[in-house]
Amino acid sequence: MIDVDALRHRIDEALTAAMEELDARLIDYGASLTPVAESMRAFVAGGKRIRPLLLQLGFRAAGAEDETQVMGPALALELLHTCALVHDDVIDKAETRRGRPSLHSDFAAAHRRMSWRGDPEAYGEAVAILVGDLALVYSDDLFLRARVDTDRLVAGFKHFTQLREEVMAGQYLDLHHATSGAGSRSDALTVATLKSGRYSVSRPLEVGAVLASADDTFIDGLRAFGDPLGRAFQVRDDLLGLFGDEATTGKSTSSDLREGKRTLIIAEALARLDDESRTALERGLGKPDLSDTTADELKALLRASGAKAAAESYVRESVTEANLALSRLAIDEPVRQALSGFVDLLSYRTA
Repeated sequence: MIDVDALRHRIDEALTAAMEELDARLIDYGASLTPVAESMRAFVAGGKRIRPLLLQLGFRAAGAEDETQVMGPALALELLHTCALVHDDVIDKAETRRGRPSLHSDFAAAHRRMSWRGDPEAYGEAVAILVGDLALVYSDDLFLRARVDTDRLVAGFKHFTQLREEVMAGQYLDLHHATSGAGSRSDALTVATLKSGRYSVSRPLEVGAVLASADDTFIDGLRAFGDPLGRAFQVRDDLLGLFGDEATTGKSTSSDLREGKRTLIIAEALARLDDESRTALERGLGKPDLSDTTADELKALLRASGAKAAAESYVRESVTEANLALSRLAIDEPVRQALSGFVDLLSYRTA
């Protein structure tokens, strides 16, 4: 049996040590960088470590055992996730993250407290972009600490690069669809695959397996499991973004509507609503000053149209697909059980 909680704890300990080292290097450039280091360390302290854990499980699935060999790449995924979240908050103009002020909001508030020159919001966003970039640089540093032979390291890094390419492409498509008003069911699922299916599940598993010298057939089997699970993860996230408990998720359930996100739920609603209701939904999507009352009315439309139920059905269908693919993987039973636990964790979570 693999104790996933114990593995998560070891990842946390390794990440804390790595951040102390990297941030000390950063502060050596100048004491004014101390708030940047402190903010990054606080940001990294949160999170479920889903991607590092899956990389480790991909490594184990391919027959390797010494987790310390790939701790660097596992931590690299967490730093990449930090980059993605910090930049995402700037793009979405999000005020909070994990129940706390978003990083750009925090630095804007510091600017106002100090009565510095210039625009506080512009300063906060600029700092957040730089912090995200720095996290991306750190991720490369950590990945290259893998203790595997050079051929495996290069192969793993290529998959890591593909992961980053896909998530940035998915992020752009998400932004483009929200801005342009495009957003078919196919569009929504493409974004779900790139932003989450591959980024959160398939590629972390693949990177771990490649670092353990897995062949292409085995990688294909992991992807057959990871892609549907990752899409289920993203659609569940979209459901929580609209219908979740704000106290649990730490996020407003009106924000996705204000940002105009063209999720699977929205695509399903637009395909089902009558002309009047469709117009009302389109009018509210992407409206920054959308009131909570109007947002609640739009969410009622999503329920009444069957869009919410359709999205929940898609999650269940994707879970079935992922479980079938998992049953076909030639892996040790402890790894299978650990991956099975992730199916429930990612698909039916409440936060």
